[in-house]
Parts: sequence; structure tokens; C-alpha cells
Amino acid sequence: MRWYHIILSKKPVIYALKTFLGAVICWYGLVLAGINNPLWAVITVVIVSDPDLSTAKTLAKMRVINTLVGCFAGLAALILFGYSPFICFLTMAATILIITSIGSYPSNWRLAPVTIIILMNAGMTATNRQDEVKFALIRAGEISIGCFVALILALAYTKYLQQNETLLQQGPTIDE
Repeated sequence: MRWYHIILSKKPVIYALKTFLGAVICWYGLVLAGINNPLWAVITVVIVSDPDLSTAKTLAKMRVINTLVGCFAGLAALILFGYSPFICFLTMAATILIITSIGSYPSNWRLAPVTIIILMNAGMTATNRQDEVKFALIRAGEISIGCFVALILALAYTKYLQQNETLLQQGPTIDE
């Protein structure tokens, strides 16, 4: 039997802390704003968060593109046909067919059909088409807020690192 050693270094600890902080900000901020269960904002923080700012930007860009595609397809289906599991699955399959046929589509394309399922199922408990669309837009907003929070935390951490690096390069100062 092989045992693996766990070594905690600074990068994983910072990554975990930024993800934790982003989840806390999204959850409690949106609860205060009147959204009872902001699960999708928290999930987006986990998807987009990364210790590296450039990677976080790339992940956020892919999440935004796929969210927009999923929102467009899901909302169009809700407006045209209303909610049903069959319409939801058909919209998902049609979107997969279209986006996998595009040569330069972002690599994390699976988020678009997932967004369709998330948005369209938000309206499952709605009593009319207007509420279906309203619930779907609330979920789209949660996803956008999760992206924003994860990017802001990555940017803040990068600025912090740059500031500390500048101070270290300057060296100690002697007060006269």
C-alpha cells in the first residue's frame, strides 16, 4: 500500500481561502439582496476561481460566453415553448449540436448546455411563462455575480502580490 504525503503550500491555501471568501460573499450578499438560495453564484465562484489571475480571467471568459449562449437558448425556448423536461432536453441537445460544430468555440463548452438546464429548470415551479423567464434571469444574474466576485478576488490577490514584491525589491529602509 502506498501512502501519499500531503504538503500544504501557500498556493493551495490561498486558492482555498479565495474560493471560500468568494462563496461567502456571494451567498450572504445575495441572501441580503433577497435571493433565498444563491447556489449558482457559489458554484460559479468554484468554477471560475483560480490562484492565477490570467487563468481566472480565461475561466471567467469561458463561463461568460457559455452562460450567454445557454441563457439565449434557454430563454428563447422558455419564451417560445414554456417549460417542460422534453423541451429542456431538446434545447440542450440542439445547443450541443450547434456549438460542437463551431471550430473555434471555447474549450469549456459543456457549461452552455448545463446553463440551459439550470435556467430552464429554474422555471419548473413557476405558474406562468413570465415567472419562468423571471426565475431564469435571476439564475443568470447569480452566475454573473459569481464570475464577478471570483475575478475581483483574483485581481485583489494579484495586486497584493505585486505590492509585496515591490516592497521586497526595495529592500529594508533605514530611518535616520
